[in-house]
Amino acid sequence: MGRIQNWLYEKRHPGHPWLAPDAIAWLEQNLRPDMCGFEWGSGRSTLWFAKRSAHLTSIESYAAWYQQVTRMAQEASLTNVDLRHVPLEHPEAHTYAFDYPQLPANPSAILDHSDATLDFVVVDGWYRPVCARVALPKLKPGGILLIDNTDWNDPPHVHVPKTWPLVHRSRNVLTETSIWRKP
Repeated sequence: MGRIQNWLYEKRHPGHPWLAPDAIAWLEQNLRPDMCGFEWGSGRSTLWFAKRSAHLTSIESYAAWYQQVTRMAQEASLTNVDLRHVPLEHPEAHTYAFDYPQLPANPSAILDHSDATLDFVVVDGWYRPVCARVALPKLKPGGILLIDNTDWNDPPHVHVPKTWPLVHRSRNVLTETSIWRKP
């Protein structure tokens, strides 16, 4: 998808998440209204996922953006979103390590959920490699793990087990979105 096509897509779909369009189409076919999900990185995606699921927990690291998304969710009358502000504990450039001596609070937020209770997890915020790792046991069998920006030099999906089938991968000018299903 070229830059002009991407711009046109954004203009025609102002409520869609900032993910590759083919990934959004895949999600539209595979998400169900009874699902419970978790996302790191809030925004348009928060509203979009909340409208397609029973419950969504969303973690946002920036206070001003958290306030903005909270207003957006209230204006949309969404009552099934648990939006949390969890600030970064490291400078942004240091949030892509594969491990930390102590798990930061941002990725730790998912630990409030019991193992095998989530239908989908979206990794699109900071601490991506660690978030992907701590999300694995939280997904139900058959659960969906979506990681955006899997085309980055430091792969945020390093912890996804090789036994998990990659069920979708697509890209636009800005991003590559990959989706795995837990066996």
